[in-house]
Parts: sequence; structure tokens; C-alpha cells
Amino acid sequence: MSPRELALQGTRIGAAVLPAVAIGGGLVGWAWIAASHDAAAALAVIVQRVPRGVGPLVAGLLVAARTGATMAAEIASLRAGQQVDWLRAAGLSPLRHLVSPRLLAAALVLPVATLVADAFALGTASLLASRRGAAPLALAQLAPADVWIGLAKAALFGVTLAAVACATGLHWRGAARDVPRSAGRGAVAAMLAVAALDLLFVASRLA
Repeated sequence: MSPRELALQGTRIGAAVLPAVAIGGGLVGWAWIAASHDAAAALAVIVQRVPRGVGPLVAGLLVAARTGATMAAEIASLRAGQQVDWLRAAGLSPLRHLVSPRLLAAALVLPVATLVADAFALGTASLLASRRGAAPLALAQLAPADVWIGLAKAALFGVTLAAVACATGLHWRGAARDVPRSAGRGAVAAMLAVAALDLLFVASRLA
């Protein structure tokens, strides 16, 4: 795996999803405050729950929806075009040359996406809460442990969604004209994998 391929995959993932993650985080912050009668109490809950659980989940689902589809379609296209078979015939591992860069790139991009989701959720919530008379959010109110746990979860989400999406592409058996169908399957499978992993975190009280 070359650094150039890793940088390419990371750039493609980030450029595709960071704007959507920012919007998603902002909507979370807006909805949380809008649904609460006590803005100050809602802001206190957001500070606890967004960095640790909500931010990573929002970023994970949005990245899974976009990147899961892209990864599955790309690898399914290579499989339909027999490039995967050519790699194997040449003694090269598809896992090393096709899957590994995507797994590592997703694991690196997801924490960044989570920070973006956190920032927009907390920033939007703080702005709306301050307009309703609550004290604005201060960074000192954030618990470092919650932030680090959220980033670690995000990295695991990245590895999981990329692995599921790539597996969907590698196991594709359709013709080249049917490759777009693999994108939908990859997106759905990646989102379900992220949701299932989040449920495990909830059950273990890490969410």
C-alpha cells in the first residue's frame, strides 16, 4: 500500500462526505434545542452525548451511505472487469492492494468527520440556546474522555464500514451492467454494520 494511494482514498472520502457531515451535525444541534423547553438543560445534555455517541454515529452513517456505495461499486467494477482475477494471477493480494488503503483511509477520515459533526452540532446548539437566554457553550465544559472515546469509536466505524463495503464488492457476481446495484447494497450493508456496532457500544455503555 503506497502513501499516494492512501492519500487519494482519504481525499476522496473526505471531499465526498465532510459537507454532508457538517450539515447533519448542525441539524442535530438545531433539533435538540428546538425540541427542548429548557435550552440550558438541553445544552448540558448535548455536551455529554454528542462527542461520545451522537457525533460518531451521525458521521458513521453519513460516510457509510456515500463511501459504502462508492467502495462497493468500484471493487465490483474491478471484479466484473476481471482486474481482481488478474491481481491474483500475478500473485498480488486484492486485500492488500484494493481493500487495505480503503480501510485505513476510512479509519483516518472518520475521526475527522466526527470532529466536524461535533463542532457543528455543538456550535448550532450553543447559538440557538444563547438566543433563548442560556449561557453559551464553553470548550471547558467538554470532557476530554468523551471526545477521545468518540474518536476511537469513529475509527472503528470507519474500519467496519469500509470492510463491509469492500466485501460487498469483492463478492459481487453480476455482469458489468449490473455494477450500480452493488453500490446500493454496499451503502445499505455499511450503514447496517455501523448501526449494529453502535448498538454494541450502547449495550456496553460506551455510547
